[in-house]
Amino acid sequence: MSEFANILRAGIDQVNTQQQRAGQLADAFERGTPGVELPQVMLEMQKASVSFRALNEVRNRLISAYQDIMNMSL
Repeated sequence: MSEFANILRAGIDQVNTQQQRAGQLADAFERGTPGVELPQVMLEMQKASVSFRALNEVRNRLISAYQDIMNMSL
């Protein structure tokens, strides 16, 4: 597997981990787990959201670059 694919996979895994952590904190807050505060949950949710949007933008740019290459005349 190429280095680029490894980097992309690592980025996807990191976003997934952040989203899972945010979900777990939200669940813990809803259950009333001691030590889990609303600001902490909101911060983790925002981090996960920003990470996902950044990953989505990378995907969009990759698709655009692929389409540009495919539309090139030889």
